[in-house]
Amino acid sequence: MLSRNIGISTLTKRINIARGIGSLRVYTRLNSSMSSQVPPQKRPVTVDREFPDPFKAKKQNRIYFLAYGLGVTLACVVIFNYEKTSSPIINSVMYFLRRSQNAKQLLGDNINFKQSWPWIWGTLNTVRGDIDIEFSVQGSQNSGILKLKATRESKLHPFHIHHWVLQINDAQKTQVNLLEDTSVDFGL
Repeated sequence: MLSRNIGISTLTKRINIARGIGSLRVYTRLNSSMSSQVPPQKRPVTVDREFPDPFKAKKQNRIYFLAYGLGVTLACVVIFNYEKTSSPIINSVMYFLRRSQNAKQLLGDNINFKQSWPWIWGTLNTVRGDIDIEFSVQGSQNSGILKLKATRESKLHPFHIHHWVLQINDAQKTQVNLLEDTSVDFGL
């Protein structure tokens, strides 16, 4: 029994504590009854035959491994070249080349890559600030090789173009410095 000296707030605290203990007891009873139910044991997995010997066909496995390694390497090289061809630097170079009057006189109209899958030779690393590339181009009259070399000190500075040269595939191997072309103001 509770004495009459206990205040109402003390009485409500004791009731709330008793409710909490009661719910704790109910929870532990439910939890203990659940843990007593053990799932039925499954039969162990057995194998009725011998496993294959991985070292039986060593020569064939080595050939497969070499073919796989060669395929992955070739795929990576093609992917990296595709990254170069879709670079903003290459797009800018082709844009200015198509507008150059000197290039139009030597190559003709419709200047584009020589192959449908162009190959960009050299280094194209804009993060490090190093561009030294060359690739084949073709117009309606002639074809040639475009060479570009540019560097920059940091990301805050523009590229300093060392040379931008178009070498025509003719008997004289004519070279034209496109930086001296006044019809375009080339810059990266």
